[in-house]
Amino acid sequence: MINFSRHRLRQSINRREFLQLCGIGLAGLALPEPALRMIEKRSDITNKLLGRITLDGHKLYAEPDFNSEVLDVMAMDSLWTITGTRISGSETMPNRIWYELEGMGYAHSGRVQPVRNQFNPVDTRIPEGGRLGEVTVPYVEAYDSLEVDRVLRYRLYYASTFWVTDRLVDEDGKVWYELLDDKLYQSFYVPAKVIRLVPDSELTPLSPEVSSDDKAIMVDLASQMLTAYEHDRIVFMTRISSGIRLPEGGFATPRGLFHIVLKRPCRHMSNPPSEYGSGFDLPGVPWVSYFTLGGIALHGAYWHNNYGVPSSHGCINMAPQAAKWIYRWTLPTIPPEEYFYSGPYGTRVLIQ
Repeated sequence: MINFSRHRLRQSINRREFLQLCGIGLAGLALPEPALRMIEKRSDITNKLLGRITLDGHKLYAEPDFNSEVLDVMAMDSLWTITGTRISGSETMPNRIWYELEGMGYAHSGRVQPVRNQFNPVDTRIPEGGRLGEVTVPYVEAYDSLEVDRVLRYRLYYASTFWVTDRLVDEDGKVWYELLDDKLYQSFYVPAKVIRLVPDSELTPLSPEVSSDDKAIMVDLASQMLTAYEHDRIVFMTRISSGIRLPEGGFATPRGLFHIVLKRPCRHMSNPPSEYGSGFDLPGVPWVSYFTLGGIALHGAYWHNNYGVPSSHGCINMAPQAAKWIYRWTLPTIPPEEYFYSGPYGTRVLIQ
């Protein structure tokens, strides 16, 4: 059994470790019908690493420095080729990563989601109970039906995940997937080629031979770092974004000892506006591992890339690939054919 009293997260890491832990994590992309056709014709962005701007008004600077000349003010969901990465700024800054875009200038990474534009085979079969899918294009529009007068429901983003319930072919021969909206338990539809069906091999548990007593997660809110342990040995580290602590109380992540109580490979998360914030509506949150019955979880985030900086409503945000590792490694184990699962002996999570 792991003795928590023997462990304290490291408050600093060397440059090589920093770059490894802050490395670009990738997953998937999707766009509206006209945009989808435009992207298909743009062979120049296929297989390239792109940056999707996640906040309207994000700035492109001449140098990786907030005091340098502003070259452009970028629109939300605009796509730029990432041509380099720089570490810049004071060592006290929680996120010092900048991306060079198009070889023209630099944008702080906090509001640039690294994405790729990848289309998938559509000669597929969906099991009766459904299976997990992942968006593999920058963004895509989801509709309420396949009718001519269909209504736009959501824009879905790269690395978001959804439960695929059916495969449909419209009158023009185009293949669509039906996705479950697990908030309202309704359906919405996207072109099948923007969804990668996640194979069972990517859902098998990691280190299944290690008992519940010998696995533990520690989250250090001061350093915004998560560390996973097996038998007192560090097996994984990643930067996170915890809840924002406001003078009024806000959305601070709770401290204490918890256990993973429920896991879902995808979840539509939402919260109405309040006196503390504007609220949110986020379909397809990937790789969710709840550690409180009140809905606080470890999960991936596609709406920002500002790990190291508190920015959530209480949950522990991390890059989607990091959240996927945690999802597979922690107990209880969720079968590939299930889209939610709870069980006893969940992995311990210490928030300090």
